[in-house]
Amino acid sequence: MSLTQVWGSLLIFILCPLLGGLPLIDWLVRYLAHRHLADIGTGNISVSAAFYHGGTFIGILAVISEASKGILAVLLARAFFPDGSPWELIALIALVMGRYWFAKGAGTTNVFWGMIAHDWQATLLTALIGGISFTIFRNRASGRIVILLLLGIILSIRHTVSGYAATAWTLVGLLIWIHQIIPDDLDLPEMEAKPESRRLFRFFRGDRCLISLNRPLDAPKVGQKAATLSQLKCWGYPIPDGWVLPPGDDAEPLINWLEPSPENP
Repeated sequence: MSLTQVWGSLLIFILCPLLGGLPLIDWLVRYLAHRHLADIGTGNISVSAAFYHGGTFIGILAVISEASKGILAVLLARAFFPDGSPWELIALIALVMGRYWFAKGAGTTNVFWGMIAHDWQATLLTALIGGISFTIFRNRASGRIVILLLLGIILSIRHTVSGYAATAWTLVGLLIWIHQIIPDDLDLPEMEAKPESRRLFRFFRGDRCLISLNRPLDAPKVGQKAATLSQLKCWGYPIPDGWVLPPGDDAEPLINWLEPSPENP
């Protein structure tokens, strides 16, 4: 490693976390919608929170701001290291850590657009396959993990530089870990979102509008009774089929799916 690259690595480890923690989304929502994201909803300062609490226009601005961060992190690494080097992924890892530490966000938008700048072919292939699977199965939680694992596999196959695969899987593992521990803004009641954002939320929530007792449920999200019934059902007890409708959610998808009638109420 040359002296220039040593300085480049130091800049990556210093500037990328600061760039990730820069609360551009919070500033946009605060000054355009007069709302403070840290004090409402899940407290996340995220793109989905911007759409939810600020509306479509502010949400689009939030996407642009976070996309710029991811692209800038990759370009910073590229200024000191060869194109496509593991240091571009290290820059994204540092960016995501800063995003999580300072802004309580996962950095998914940062990584997606950063990966477009890093390897657009692998990223778009992953997005295509992941989008098809999500449209078919409509399971957001497992779909997110599948997409991240798929990204790690594709990157490892396409890049054989020493240390690249380990760095790629570190990035994938970090994103999965953060998504497991931060609250999901898409779990918020749909009817409390800005009216122009509700259709977008309804799509990305996937199967959240049909929460069945046939899968493990979390008490803080659905209540202790529903969570206990789902656990008993998983253990094999004769629990009837049932569903949970979170407060504020639209009941129409569940009603349409059940198709009640006088003969089958």
